[in-house]
Amino acid sequence: MKPLIELSVENHKSLLNYASESSPLYPKLKNAVKTEANTIVILCDLHEAEILRGVTRICCPDAVPQIEEAIRATQLST
Repeated sequence: MKPLIELSVENHKSLLNYASESSPLYPKLKNAVKTEANTIVILCDLHEAEILRGVTRICCPDAVPQIEEAIRATQLST
């Protein structure tokens, strides 16, 4: 199972602005999906989620709990 990370639009925008286009996470952030609930969801593998968590700690630490929850949910389901 892959982590499905749900972020606020503001946090997603901050991450997208922080990541360079050469970053391996940039395509994931760029192709994220906006939901009807006005959130952004990103489907990634566990390694990508862990990298995203590290980047998030730097540029928008208030989004770290959402990423950690997605990682935990994935680890519990395996």
